[in-house]
Amino acid sequence: MSSQHKLTLQTLFENYISDCTYSKQLRPQTIKSYCQVFETFKKIMPETVTVSDLHNQILNEFFKRISTRTRIVGKISITSGVKPSTIKTYYNKLIAFFRWLEHHNHLNKSITPYMTKPPSPKYDDQKALSDEEVSKIIASVTLYSMDYTFLYSRDIAIISLLLYTGIRKGELLALRIGDVNFQQRTLFINGSSSKSKRSRYIPIHYALISHLKSYLKERELLKTTCQALIISSKEDRAFTVHGMKYWVKKYSRLSGVKFHIHRFRHTFACKLAKQNADIVSIMKVMGHATTQMTERYLRSIQSENSRSYIDKLTF
Repeated sequence: MSSQHKLTLQTLFENYISDCTYSKQLRPQTIKSYCQVFETFKKIMPETVTVSDLHNQILNEFFKRISTRTRIVGKISITSGVKPSTIKTYYNKLIAFFRWLEHHNHLNKSITPYMTKPPSPKYDDQKALSDEEVSKIIASVTLYSMDYTFLYSRDIAIISLLLYTGIRKGELLALRIGDVNFQQRTLFINGSSSKSKRSRYIPIHYALISHLKSYLKERELLKTTCQALIISSKEDRAFTVHGMKYWVKKYSRLSGVKFHIHRFRHTFACKLAKQNADIVSIMKVMGHATTQMTERYLRSIQSENSRSYIDKLTF
């Protein structure tokens, strides 16, 4: 066996991550998710140390173990199981690494074509927020920050940005003041912050313009110098991932609505679809590469939602 085939999977994975970071220019969050999946793989498959331990049934064995493993909660042993969507995520990330190994001749023979691909998960859950849920979240912001005008204007601006543009969390946090163009009514999304790596301009709603102007006016009163659009309420610095996590947790508790930032993205896509926007337009504004990805965001639209359109039909 050649020396390259004696390298540990850990060493090869580190080389793979370096390739993803510097050659493919993948986002830090994407890199982090690859590392988390690989750590889980090592934990579940401790006997898999080098490439010689890999075979075409390795993923089947991994999924079998992870689906039947037991965890100790308190004094009770439970079998946790894994959601189909999680299985699909593990598969996609691990298969990408294995194909990289094949491409760089670290494997004696190709194994990925013989690995069984898991079926696409079926989604029956409601991802989009209802109008009532949105109202509860906005009401919680109003009640919580009614005595602090800056905080109120900032948090309403955050909600408006999420509802009226459908941007991702990373894109929101990366926004700069200069990305907002009030004259052309556009919001610039820099490709460096986007999952698709594509820059795009999003038309912005009049209500969003109003909220952004109010927020920026309050910022001026604080004499802030930070160029990030969304800033901390305590310091003159950009709003952080940790701050956003706390923000979601706080308003989920106060509003009684269990939500995360991505639910606003689903809400935006579904609202556009219900306004008869064509799927290509929705795809472009959301920064998707294909309409197939966009369709996943429209799964909250149930057949009952078509009633109002059907009732208007005439022949």
